[in-house]
Amino acid sequence: MEEQKITPRKPKMPKMGNRFLSVIVLAALILGAVFSSAYTINANERGVVTRFGRYHATVNDGLHWKLPFGIDIVAKVPQTVQAKQFGFRTLQAGVASTYDKQDYSHESEMLTGDLNIVDLTWIIEYRITSPRDWLFNVDSSRMGRRREDNRDQTLRDVTQSVVNQLIGDRAILDVMSTERVAIEYEAKEKIQTILDLYKLGVSITEVKMQQAVPPKGEVQDAFEDVNKAIQDRNRLINEGEQAYYAEIPRIEGEARQKIAEAEGYRQARINRARGEVALFNAIYKEYKEAPRVTRERLYYETISEILAESEKTQLIDKSLDNFLPMKNMTSGEKK
Repeated sequence: MEEQKITPRKPKMPKMGNRFLSVIVLAALILGAVFSSAYTINANERGVVTRFGRYHATVNDGLHWKLPFGIDIVAKVPQTVQAKQFGFRTLQAGVASTYDKQDYSHESEMLTGDLNIVDLTWIIEYRITSPRDWLFNVDSSRMGRRREDNRDQTLRDVTQSVVNQLIGDRAILDVMSTERVAIEYEAKEKIQTILDLYKLGVSITEVKMQQAVPPKGEVQDAFEDVNKAIQDRNRLINEGEQAYYAEIPRIEGEARQKIAEAEGYRQARINRARGEVALFNAIYKEYKEAPRVTRERLYYETISEILAESEKTQLIDKSLDNFLPMKNMTSGEKK
């Protein structure tokens, strides 16, 4: 018999294994698509969706869906009020705040209208009102070793330019005292106007000046002496006003009292005059009826009043040439 050559057949892979692998890959793709499609926006945020790198939509807070695998990209923009500090930086705020020791005098030192230098620190508070404008109208890249991108730097540059202009229009004493509120108000208006022209999508809510002092050294010492003198002047003025307002009620009371006394005296004199007129008219009526009797009665009454006012009364005969023949009317003795 002839020998036959038998070639062994390779075992076929079961079709079930390929299908299982395909199902796993498909499930992984579906899960990846689901997880990369769902995203959440918090209540204090807004989401800006870009599709293939171009703006697509702005979404509010809540759960949303997007195209997976990097087709749609969501940027979350905060809607809370934010702040930027000029002339200083706070590292940790609290009861005992800590500040950055780095020198920020390039932001705080400014030239005033009367050619003095003032060291001014201030804060601006702002809120992003248009997330689309904030993300797309200004380049967001960073230059050099800056901590902030170009959007934040633009906000800083505009703010510092406006404040420098306002400080340069005023005297140093006005900046340190009476013009603070006016500077804050005008700075807010001017900064907002420029940012609207740039379409930065930011609304300035507050500009707050922290401190305005002369530079350290002899200038600051001199201004501190001036401030102490101003405080002393204001204290003396307040003390004077306090004494003035304390005396006014007393003086007014005394004036009212004297007016009342004068009014009483006037009324008494009027009443007395009226009584005397009435008495005179009555006597005059009696005099017309009996002139002699009335004259004698008036004479006796007058003498009685005169003698009643003296303790010792003496009568002298006017026909004699000396004062020896006198009669004492008060002792009751006959001489």
